[in-house]
Amino acid sequence: MNSLNKKFLLYNLLGLVILAFLTSITISIINNIQINKRIKQIENQSLIINNFLTSSSFIQNDNFDIDPNTILEKIEIQNVSILILDDFKNVLFDTKGYDLEYNDISPIDNVEIDKIDSESQNRDLSSANFNDYNSSRLFLDSEIFLKKYNKSKSGDQVSFSVKETDDKLVLISIYPLKSAIQNYFIVAYEDNTQISKTLNQASLIILLCMAAIALFLILFSFFLNSAILNPIKLLARSAEKIDKNFKSKPFIKDTDKRNDEIGQLSKILNTMLDSLYRRIDNTEKYSADLMHEIRNPLASIKMATDVIGDDSKNKEKFIDLIRTDISRIENIITDYSGMMKDESLLSKSNSSKLDIVQTVTETIAEVKKASKKSINIKFKNNSNMESLTVTGQKRFLSQAIKNIIENALSFSKEHENIDIILSSAKKYLSISVIDNGPGIKEQDTKRIFERFYSLRDESSKKNIHSGLGLSISQNIIAAHGGSISADNVIENSEVKGAKFIINLPLSD
Repeated sequence: MNSLNKKFLLYNLLGLVILAFLTSITISIINNIQINKRIKQIENQSLIINNFLTSSSFIQNDNFDIDPNTILEKIEIQNVSILILDDFKNVLFDTKGYDLEYNDISPIDNVEIDKIDSESQNRDLSSANFNDYNSSRLFLDSEIFLKKYNKSKSGDQVSFSVKETDDKLVLISIYPLKSAIQNYFIVAYEDNTQISKTLNQASLIILLCMAAIALFLILFSFFLNSAILNPIKLLARSAEKIDKNFKSKPFIKDTDKRNDEIGQLSKILNTMLDSLYRRIDNTEKYSADLMHEIRNPLASIKMATDVIGDDSKNKEKFIDLIRTDISRIENIITDYSGMMKDESLLSKSNSSKLDIVQTVTETIAEVKKASKKSINIKFKNNSNMESLTVTGQKRFLSQAIKNIIENALSFSKEHENIDIILSSAKKYLSISVIDNGPGIKEQDTKRIFERFYSLRDESSKKNIHSGLGLSISQNIIAAHGGSISADNVIENSEVKGAKFIINLPLSD
């Protein structure tokens, strides 16, 4: 079952089955509560009759020739009837006036009367009396009554219900009545057809309510299908169109204008698509720039190999040129590969709070260890704040700062100074990297952070740098919510070096 719609309908069907099950349990519990409550009342009636007979002379003389009204006066529930049985289940007393033994029940013979109408009337009355008598004691022959009756012989009061034909419900309580001669049993019972009807009505009401709930669930299911599943289908179709026409850079439409979660999801997907398209464009542009940057040293190598055989005097010069160009190609490929990998990791890695003083100190130590120049790198913390922390990824921030310091190092001469100054404002901190190099030409200021752009002389042997370092630093700083800028250090209208300033937001 691959369709969400089919799954949705299946879950609704399971919900209806569970609802039906819970309905039946609810009806059963309600019925049992009502029946048990009524049986408790009947138990009290049998106890009252027991107390009355125990304190009277009837039980002492084993004489049950009692006026039924005497017993009825003791009964608080109108519909309860009392039977007194002996050990053999013979009926010795019945509040309904039937004083015959249960086993001697037989129809009363009709008396012949001269008038036919009177004879017919007497026969009908006699038959009705027998039928009422017979139907009122049908429960005495039921298996459950015999079982409970035998159990009561042990001296325990037992209460139960018997359901007869036509949904007739009889509630019964048997109370052992002890006598000096033999044991008797008080049977308090109620032909509670009314409570059966009431329970049936309650069950019907519950069933109707559950049916209404089931109908509501079905209608609500169709509504949810229209409100949720259909927009999801639109999203799926839009995704399919995007997959087929990816080059045209399509976006999700129709659902992006909704104000609910589906509309929010569409907007998020469109944002992701926009980011993906920009990355694809950048990748294509990176690839074009990479090929352009590699083509230049390759052309230089090809030219050198063409003339090296004819010009033996400058052989070493051309070999040195080839080595320089090969180193530049290696650096370009290495830095480009690292840049692409770092951009991917930068978007996936988790950020944490970093001590910027510690990060800068460790980065300076790393640069000094790798440098072959004797450059004096000085670090000064001008901030008055006790804690300077930023939220970010230490590896990448350290790489950005390292690239700026190495850039200053490459333009510095032996034994010159590079000053790194840390300062802070209320919400931001600044890291300034100042060198004593030739500075930045005015036309280069705007392009200095472009990929593969270098301020170095093309003819210089030092031009083995990839031109990606500053671009990588700018991307990392921007990803951390900061900015980077470059300017010249001017003293007495003269350029004394270059200054790069990194601004980062402080952690809350």
